[in-house]
Amino acid sequence: MTWKRQPAENEPVMEQRTFRDDQGRQWTGMVTSGRLEGGEVNAEVVFVCNDQPSETKRVASLGVDAAHADDAFRAMDDREVRDLFRNSTPA
Repeated sequence: MTWKRQPAENEPVMEQRTFRDDQGRQWTGMVTSGRLEGGEVNAEVVFVCNDQPSETKRVASLGVDAAHADDAFRAMDDREVRDLFRNSTPA
């Protein structure tokens, strides 16, 4: 098997979004490929609390494949990101 370097524009960019929850804590959501079997076709967002790092991380399915996840997450407005967070589960 031969490996070939891909152009930089083909490299995915990890999209991150920062927001405050209903309790005023700041969270960052990061796109990742899914954790379970078939994860490359079921991207997820992992949420990490910036104010309380010991807070349990949360995860939500984006419902799109990993190749399109960054664009989908970037296109969400702030309300949609908070709704995704509200529907997330402990990681």
